[in-house]
Amino acid sequence: MGTTGTQLKTWRLEIEAFGSMEAKHRQKADAAELERLRKENKRLAEKNEILQMGEQANATGPSAPANDFFASRAVK
Repeated sequence: MGTTGTQLKTWRLEIEAFGSMEAKHRQKADAAELERLRKENKRLAEKNEILQMGEQANATGPSAPANDFFASRAVK
């Protein structure tokens, strides 16, 4: 074929370097996706906590100050 051992070695090293670059790009993309998912998970956990607090407040009924406010505004 007319290729030397040095040329074959150079090609092999280039292919290995390209493969490791692809792996690095994939790793960076995975890290970015993981960070995005962690932020989304945190946001959803906070939203869930707020909804649970509202659900508990509704289960116990309106607070006394709210009752007093609406009672004073009632049409008589």
